[in-house]
Amino acid sequence: MIDYLGFTMKAQRAKRELIAIVFVTTLGTFFLSYVSYMVLENKTIHSLLTLWNRWDTIHYLDIARNWYSSTTEGERHLRIVFFPLYPALVKAVSLVLRNHMLSALIVSNVSYALCILYLYKLVLLDYEEKTAVRAAFYLSVFPTAYFLHAGYTESLYLALTVSSFYYARKGNWWLSGITGMFASATRITGMVLLPALLFEYMLQRDFKVRAIGKNIIWLFLIPLGLFSYLAINYITFGSPFKFLEFQKEHWFKTLITPWKGLTGAWSSTLWRQPNERVLVGWAELVSGILGYVLTLIAFLRIRLSYAAYLLLTWVIVTSTSYWLSLPRYMLSAFPVFIVLSLIGERKEAGYLIVFLSLTLFTLFMSLFVQGRWAF
Repeated sequence: MIDYLGFTMKAQRAKRELIAIVFVTTLGTFFLSYVSYMVLENKTIHSLLTLWNRWDTIHYLDIARNWYSSTTEGERHLRIVFFPLYPALVKAVSLVLRNHMLSALIVSNVSYALCILYLYKLVLLDYEEKTAVRAAFYLSVFPTAYFLHAGYTESLYLALTVSSFYYARKGNWWLSGITGMFASATRITGMVLLPALLFEYMLQRDFKVRAIGKNIIWLFLIPLGLFSYLAINYITFGSPFKFLEFQKEHWFKTLITPWKGLTGAWSSTLWRQPNERVLVGWAELVSGILGYVLTLIAFLRIRLSYAAYLLLTWVIVTSTSYWLSLPRYMLSAFPVFIVLSLIGERKEAGYLIVFLSLTLFTLFMSLFVQGRWAF
């Protein structure tokens, strides 16, 4: 059979469905953002670039323009908490396009298309095509999936982590290590790939020590991405862990047991302003608990290395002094969508997942483009 970008002729229908998912969700997201802003703000917006330049995007664009700095002017020193690969790619693309915001959207949306492709191919290794397509669709309409199109790291991180697992499953350990290295230069949770993929390596060898080959060395490229970030911290501030100091001093975030974040999220549902009760309280509380529920299901229903990756990721993002942006972090945990796809095999469950996802997606995305908090 003819093979085209990993698709045989037998899978051409699935390819068309994936292309439709990418184009419809991308164009639909930008169109809906434009309309919702005009309706809710009663203002005319002349550029989608302005509309999507919100929250962390502003910081990534500044890093892309000026790199990291120790100057306290405009609190630019605090931007060291953001990892370097995404703004570096934005900078590279901007050398051609001469527009940093447009470059950010290009990087994010190309990464989105790649993560959809790799997620489909990864799921297809164990399940039938409809399960793989459904996982890609659920990812695309997830309540916080608008971040896949924004100037954020979500789509890049997903593309790198999913492709790293895919290459590991195919036995291409050098590609797995390289993509994993880039993932750990994108977000700190990229380091979780190392133990998860070491587990996958041994899983493929039935945990026989004698079966370990020299190719395992490639997986130890993964920490190099994080080390590059620590080197930037050292060069800029004289301390490789300066970002942790800023997290503690400015955002009051430290590592602590998940119970602290759980009780804090519950407390936020009781005393905050009404909108914060929903967005800072209930959304974080439900997401935090749901993440662990889906992790449990993952250990029961999907490949153990994926489940281990999800568990380690979720423990890290919930082990902070307070829970924040968990709905967005869940978007970046690809095993969630394999689990949801399996749950969605039941028609009623599938309808419920899509209904809730699209409803919340519309609400949260509308808030985001208004410049309001939406994770």
